Amino acid sequence: MEIVGLIISIIAILLSLFTYFKHDRTIKEQSKLLNEYNIEKITKERIDLKKAIIEANVISGEKGKRIIKVYNKGKTLAKNVNVIFPDVEGFDVFINPCPIDIRPQNGIEIKILLYMSGPEKIDLRFEWADDYNEKNIGFQTVQI
Repeated sequence: MEIVGLIISIIAILLSLFTYFKHDRTIKEQSKLLNEYNIEKITKERIDLKKAIIEANVISGEKGKRIIKVYNKGKTLAKNVNVIFPDVEGFDVFINPCPIDIRPQNGIEIKILLYMSGPEKIDLRFEWADDYNEKNIGFQTVQI
């Protein structure tokens, strides 16, 4: 009877050790995945702090006048921002202060005059430099 009790105790200890090591391995794998995720997240955040993001909105005015508001949604200074308009007929650019630097969360206004035969949409090209890259290019189609 003592041998049966000893065998049951040994089996219980072995099962406990097996469960412990299996659980420990699972915890270490999860910890490794979480560490990798956190490192990727921190790296992405550091990169995002160095990027400027340039976008545009159109504000309608009276009698064909439009204001194209170009702004920096990024977290760093956008240097030498240049907005390039397509060579199409139907509108004239009044005031274009480009190239210009745009601080984070700020913008500039470009005034245009739209004629009756003007296009409904135009494709804008943005060129700028920031702390992440010296030559950024972006495109956006806006409805005017």
